[in-house]
Amino acid sequence: MPAIPYSRHRDLLNDGGRSTAFVDTSHLDYEIGTKPLMDSRTISRRAFARGLSSLPFAACLPSFGSTDSVRYSRDRILAFVRRHRKSGGGYGWLSRTKAHITPTFAAVGCYRMLQSPVPEAEVLADFARSHYPIPDGLSQQPLWRIDYEQAQVLSWLGKPIGSDKLAMLQEPFVYNTYFEQNAYPTLQHQAMAVRLRKMISTDKDLSSTAWERYFKLRRRPNGTFNNSAATDGSDGHIVNTLWGMEALEDLGQQVHLPAVGIAWIRSCQRDTGGFTWCPVPELGRCENMIYTWAAVSLLSQANSRPRDTDGCVRWIHDQFTDGGGFRSSALANPNLTATYYALDALRILGASASGPIRPRPARRSPPLPSTLKVYSAQIEAPGNGSPSEAVVLAERLNIHLWTAKNASRPWIAEAQRIAGVQGVNVQFARGDEEYGTYTSVRGFGTYSHLDDLVAPGDVQLGPYPPQKEVALPWTEFRDTRIKAIREDKGRMVWQFNENEELTRILLDEACRTGDYGAISSFHFGLDDFLDFEPFLMEWEGRLAMIGLQDSHGGESWWWTSQLEGFRTLYLAEDPSWDGFLKAMDNKWVLAVRRDSSTNHQIEWSGALPEVRRFIADREQDWSWWTGSRSNRSLAMLTVLRPNMPFEAGAPKGGLSIRVRLRFGLGDGPNKAVLHEQQSELVSMHIDDREVHPEEVGLDHDRYLLYHVRESGSRAVSVVVRDLTNRRIETLHADLS
Repeated sequence: MPAIPYSRHRDLLNDGGRSTAFVDTSHLDYEIGTKPLMDSRTISRRAFARGLSSLPFAACLPSFGSTDSVRYSRDRILAFVRRHRKSGGGYGWLSRTKAHITPTFAAVGCYRMLQSPVPEAEVLADFARSHYPIPDGLSQQPLWRIDYEQAQVLSWLGKPIGSDKLAMLQEPFVYNTYFEQNAYPTLQHQAMAVRLRKMISTDKDLSSTAWERYFKLRRRPNGTFNNSAATDGSDGHIVNTLWGMEALEDLGQQVHLPAVGIAWIRSCQRDTGGFTWCPVPELGRCENMIYTWAAVSLLSQANSRPRDTDGCVRWIHDQFTDGGGFRSSALANPNLTATYYALDALRILGASASGPIRPRPARRSPPLPSTLKVYSAQIEAPGNGSPSEAVVLAERLNIHLWTAKNASRPWIAEAQRIAGVQGVNVQFARGDEEYGTYTSVRGFGTYSHLDDLVAPGDVQLGPYPPQKEVALPWTEFRDTRIKAIREDKGRMVWQFNENEELTRILLDEACRTGDYGAISSFHFGLDDFLDFEPFLMEWEGRLAMIGLQDSHGGESWWWTSQLEGFRTLYLAEDPSWDGFLKAMDNKWVLAVRRDSSTNHQIEWSGALPEVRRFIADREQDWSWWTGSRSNRSLAMLTVLRPNMPFEAGAPKGGLSIRVRLRFGLGDGPNKAVLHEQQSELVSMHIDDREVHPEEVGLDHDRYLLYHVRESGSRAVSVVVRDLTNRRIETLHADLS
């Protein structure tokens, strides 16, 4: 194939990936230490910055050499990528059953850089068109990074993208101040919106005052970018700098890194050869593949290179594992996105492998103790309403640990007392979301939803925050609240944050310091935060992943479908709090979901491979959909006596019978508006005499109530019918 001149390279880069020809790069000199990879006088910075993001196939590839051992490394990488193919047609994480746009994007990028045809491209294109991972209205801001990845996969495969998304890309998003006090949206997603506009628009003039103003406000005096407005005096972030530079170019602006900015990027390189997110990070002080990729991308655009180019290449090679993939850092597990960034960084550096890349062994964990058993926890389960019904549900659903969301200490104590009297093996503890807490990290913003905790039920952590809606610097929050929680044998849980650059910093910090003990994955409703924030998969096996009930509303009974749908399993010698804490710290924890949102198929989140195997092998011990646990009860029968705290309908004297039937929740479990009746009362008997309870209807609660007037009554029986399949269920309770 004849060599293609630089002018043709530019055409290929700008054609949206529609061409299908391979590009012959054998005439280019990529040896490190000779000359720049590309000459800025002959190819635009925009073209170079896009690199593989727009090329039909790899124009500039890391040389894997010709020896059998080096070629085997390439084959090993391809085998690693192929292992991520899922039955749905796309690619996903190895530990998960379903495919996702983000690993699909990375997989197709890897195939292209390795000059390997994409298998079953038509099937893959159908997946990309039809499997946008986030239902409308569930994310707190448009996640335009995922929209871009979806469009880029189609473009790479030579398929039309369509302009249906163009109308929503006209101006930056204004974030809800409930989640970020300054209304700062995530810069990454705004940059990808501009990229997407350029990909799908037929308008040659894509200049926009609103978009230009957004990005220019975030450019620091040294030329770097970050999520907050530059007026706060904070420094830049190396990845946000790449996003910001490319976005302004997409808008037709001519932008260049000044000498001080180039020096700033070069000073992000550590002695290991890898790069951190800024020169002297106060938080998240570790090298990462995405930081290294961003650094070499920016430096090459500026016709520069790292202080230690050989060291940079060596560090990237050091992240290649014997499983065939690259990891993000020495402490991480290999994954598709890290592999994509590694290959692209090597391409940009023009790295020539004179010998095989020596794979590093994957991280190994010590064998699991033979004394471990599988126990079940619910994090931030209901902590209001009837404690006796919570105990019944814990017994029926085989829940050993119930961390009650924002429950009072008397409620937890009463629930524990009832469990003890009834002989139910469940421990009630705290699982709080401390509303009104805002923490700020300079350069990124001021966020809520970073303050969720689990702790023993009897600890006195006091009210928090000291002043609601007032921002606390992250370091103050860490040194006060997080410190106090850990000292009282509690742990923080990362609920959610859609700012990837900030999340990476704080979770990397947590791996080093223990600031956070777990990451939430499954969430009430249809939410799966690993779909919203796929970058969280980088911490799989490094931080525990839990299912977060995040209960809203009152009574536990109305939350039953969520309690049945997903939970957190943990390995311990006993179900005690200490056992749970040890499991969380050792990553012997696995979130499991099986409900309508997963089409009643099992989906896992998190855990080490050996933990997943251990739990999967014992499914019959804990599954809530088999055997006697497979049919959800049609009603909740409770005998009420005087002085029963927290119990609606409790009498001042005598006995009362309360029956809660099944209802659908019209507006979802967060509002608990009872809407569609699913079961009905057939009859109620006190001993052998039929009685008729009265109906009590409230906005968020409905029940049948009967005050027992019959003296000497010994038992109550209730017959209930399922309105869908007409199944009959009889419930009994002792009145003596």
